[in-house]
Amino acid sequence: MSLKTFFTDKEHIRTIDIRRIAYTVTFLLSFLLTELGRNNYRPYIYENNINDLGIADAMGNLGGIVVQIFFGLAILNPSIKKGYRVIAFFVGGYILYEIIQPILPKGVFDWLDIYGTILGGAIGILFYFLINLFTKKNKILYRF
Repeated sequence: MSLKTFFTDKEHIRTIDIRRIAYTVTFLLSFLLTELGRNNYRPYIYENNINDLGIADAMGNLGGIVVQIFFGLAILNPSIKKGYRVIAFFVGGYILYEIIQPILPKGVFDWLDIYGTILGGAIGILFYFLINLFTKKNKILYRF
């Protein structure tokens, strides 16, 4: 298997189907929720000294990984098996980025970000599984 076909293939990337639409909708909703969390939830937690077990601190990674996963899935529209590779790639990339932060300019390593990434990746896998479960008959809407 060549690297060109590791994440997707020509047939899937050129197809608009029910799954691709579900990935796009999930991407947009997770982006909206992440931004609401960063701009509303996080300041509220900080201002009121509420212990939320670090969720506010890791909000960017927790929601951001879900956004990235479904953005990648919407762009690539991979087969089900290759979709899990895409998810693993993004989660692994986020964790690697967090680990090398100390050697980057202004980089700060934070365990909560790694935990947020892992939790967000698990949420992404769950949503991915549910989307594929409910779209077993993946109707193709357009092929170009």
